[in-house]
Amino acid sequence: MNTQQENTQATPAATAQENAIAHYTPEQLALANINTQKELPILQTASKHFVPLNIDYWSPKEAGEEKLVYIHGIDIHEVPDMDTGELKQLECVMLLERQDDTLKRLISASRILVGNIKDAIQRGEIIPKTTLTPVSITFLGKATNSSNSRMSNRWQIIPLIMPESDKAATTAATATATESAPSSTAAPKSTKTNKTETQQ
Repeated sequence: MNTQQENTQATPAATAQENAIAHYTPEQLALANINTQKELPILQTASKHFVPLNIDYWSPKEAGEEKLVYIHGIDIHEVPDMDTGELKQLECVMLLERQDDTLKRLISASRILVGNIKDAIQRGEIIPKTTLTPVSITFLGKATNSSNSRMSNRWQIIPLIMPESDKAATTAATATATESAPSSTAAPKSTKTNKTETQQ
């Protein structure tokens, strides 16, 4: 007897939710359920995590624009198509940029940039979600593709070598922040951005 099986596929958002829940035990989830609590915990004494939840799309305008960043990883995000404005699920690289005392999460769906970062991760030259392998990413401008007449973004990615004193300070600061903050800082896999950008 033939049986018809329903082909179901988890969405990126659902998968991200499942991964986030996996960080907690069933007992922790039960205790945290708002429907079972008589009053909400007081938040005035809580510590703020150093990684924000909001994400910005990086779209450099001029050649020479540079970002000094850590690589958070490569994941699927919802970004607008450059031609139609339609939101699409695209593979993006997430960058962590520190500006003075502010930390920013940036994403880019540039196929060339994503591909180069992915290759570097596979070669072990970049270790995502760590402060071990910071890089300089510079936008070199647009160039015509050799296979067609379309223009694509060009990038330069150079490893950054930090002084030993800065390495020790970064490690200590990260350890302190981790002890006083939630354990999960993973980005949602389906993140809407409100800027129309190129994915080339």
